[in-house]
Amino acid sequence: MTAVLRPGVLDGVRVSCADEAIAARLRELGAVPGDGVLVHRAADPADADGVGAALDDAWDAIRATALPPEATDRLIVLIAPPPGTADRAAARAGLENLARTLSIEWARYAIRPVAVLPGARTASAELAELVAFLASRAGAYYAGCAFTLR
Repeated sequence: MTAVLRPGVLDGVRVSCADEAIAARLRELGAVPGDGVLVHRAADPADADGVGAALDDAWDAIRATALPPEATDRLIVLIAPPPGTADRAAARAGLENLARTLSIEWARYAIRPVAVLPGARTASAELAELVAFLASRAGAYYAGCAFTLR
């Protein structure tokens, strides 16, 4: 995949991201470690308990860094597992619903949750480029959205 965004587009943007492939691209674009953007990539559930765990993990990550009113002016990016099974579909729907609900509840705090629903063959580079766009000034419009990639 060809990189779309230019270095410097995220200069000084504070990002917390455990996915090293995505974090590396964000650093290339100027992001620094911090708490302005939370990128959480959900684990791939193998059963109903895994679905619950994926949603609990997302909520725990949000609670640790982005709860209002202490946290304001934040972006939360919830990356769902790829499609393929009923358990994955349930986790994807749960993360999308979480982003939509929190965007309404937390709009007054300028917290912008979004969900990213990758396709079966979506590469980490494509996810990183979308996350970087959302973290940039150009992506500041989006909240409560679900971005479905093919």
